[in-house]
Amino acid sequence: MQNIVITGSSSGIGFGLAGAFLSRGCRVVVSSHNTANLDGVFAELSKHHPAGSCFAHSCDVTVLSEVQALWDSSLKDLGKIDIWINNAGAAHAMQPFWKLEADEIRKTVDVNLMGTIYGSYAAMRGMIAQGAGHIYNLEGQGADGSVIAGMGVFGTAKAGVHYFSKSLIAEARETAVNVSTIVPGIVRTSLQEKTAGTTGQGRIFLAMLGEDVRAAAEDLAGRILANTSHGACINRMSPPDMIGKVVSAPLRFLFGQQ
Repeated sequence: MQNIVITGSSSGIGFGLAGAFLSRGCRVVVSSHNTANLDGVFAELSKHHPAGSCFAHSCDVTVLSEVQALWDSSLKDLGKIDIWINNAGAAHAMQPFWKLEADEIRKTVDVNLMGTIYGSYAAMRGMIAQGAGHIYNLEGQGADGSVIAGMGVFGTAKAGVHYFSKSLIAEARETAVNVSTIVPGIVRTSLQEKTAGTTGQGRIFLAMLGEDVRAAAEDLAGRILANTSHGACINRMSPPDMIGKVVSAPLRFLFGQQ
């Protein structure tokens, strides 16, 4: 049984992962800055899983003191934290960055990049103290250096996450803590709807190749729990994964499995 903390887990991939891990007998802490959403998620998960297996704590990942409080509260609940997933993310409207509001720019960078840095900071220090643990950082568009028009700030933040993760993997190599990354693939989430889903081409792309959150999360959870390597990349955008998506797309589209 693994004890797992997931930031930004009141919706999307984070929520899907929480359910998938709980179904595999793990104990999970879900978190979000939105307390109303978090209360609803906790109630939903608690209905389907044993008492004492799911916990919820509010956390704004852009505030280091709140991230540290999430670690402390989760450690009190679980006794030990085996896996910490920096999943919290935010996206801006898909348009040139000079058309964005300054607050959108700041939020996108703070949540995606600083949230990952702060989460890794609290988790690294805590896991070194407890003698073990595994940190996962979510990568995304921009991490591979590609450029998509209208996604400049988001891509820049995720490129920063990629560099930071590579650095952390190198720095953690002599510690008892493992660090890995996750490339979740093309998953239909509210974040995707706010970006790719705002264009006609993007909507077609998501409809044909995008996966249901639950199916993607089940696959990710299995891969994460099976991984014991430091510096691994749980990559659902690999050539075999993409070939499978392309081949199965017509059938999924035909049978409404979108």
